Amino acid sequence: MSKRKDSAYTNGVIAVKEKKLLKDKLAKMCSMSGDEALRLLLDSGFGDPSQDVEELILADEREIDAFIREYAPTDEVEEYLLAPRDFHNAKAIVKARYLKTDPKPMLGGNGKFTAEEIARLIDTGDTEKLGKELSAAIKEAQTLLEGENPSGAEVGFLFDRAQFTYLSRVLKKFGTCRKLLIRRADMTNLLTYFRAENAEEAQKFFVAGGSLSKEKLACVYEGEDAVLKAFEKSEYKDFVKKLVASSGGGFTEAEKMLESFETDFFAEKPYELSGQGTFLYYIFRRRAENENVRIVFVCLRAGLNEAEIKKRLRGSV
Repeated sequence: MSKRKDSAYTNGVIAVKEKKLLKDKLAKMCSMSGDEALRLLLDSGFGDPSQDVEELILADEREIDAFIREYAPTDEVEEYLLAPRDFHNAKAIVKARYLKTDPKPMLGGNGKFTAEEIARLIDTGDTEKLGKELSAAIKEAQTLLEGENPSGAEVGFLFDRAQFTYLSRVLKKFGTCRKLLIRRADMTNLLTYFRAENAEEAQKFFVAGGSLSKEKLACVYEGEDAVLKAFEKSEYKDFVKKLVASSGGGFTEAEKMLESFETDFFAEKPYELSGQGTFLYYIFRRRAENENVRIVFVCLRAGLNEAEIKKRLRGSV
């Protein structure tokens, strides 16, 4: 871990960088042509004009990661923001090795390890250097893929479960990151239980780190009224309402809510915006904007109208 910067200095750096956030420009892009949207993006200081949109986004994501490594206020913040990259990249590499394809298109940014380091350790069988949780997930996934009729969903879950277990271990202090981990785990488990046909199936995909027990989650199978009543005074009340409304169909709205919950957490709780909160909120907003830029240009290329594009964006734009 790098030497930590003074929080007042870091907040000053963030105050300057926040001026470059796209904010309401994203909404404007939804009503433009692809060329107009790209021009607005570049005029906003979003990268090098010689790059295409995806290259611009990837370059900005690398810049965010470099900022995290240099300015993260605590080890816990750096772990929460970067460690998931290692689990994602290891999953991509293991699957690619099985399929005999290039993992590059599936890789994300680097976490605590570079993707190249992870690939080398997987190929040499020296995965213990990646930590016990990730090493175990790699070995379990390789065994599963060598069996009959391997399931891609099960392989993916091995890495998701290992990630939650790892973060539960390293985020020892009950601070902001621990709160975020609890909420992500609980929302992930709720979504799992609503998707599964029964509790037995759902329990196979249960992740650690949350506050909701398997017994509490089992109320999902007692009917809509029962589950709404069970969570009517819970912080997950609105999320459960989305899940109930989606039952029998897709869970797109609930999935969007899960993916944007970190940004929403700070937007709804301004009192958290001190110390770690200021840093985390800035990072989550930048990550959300990158994802929304990607969504906007994919939709514009597909010929979707303004209203259809805005429905697909994360958070309130």
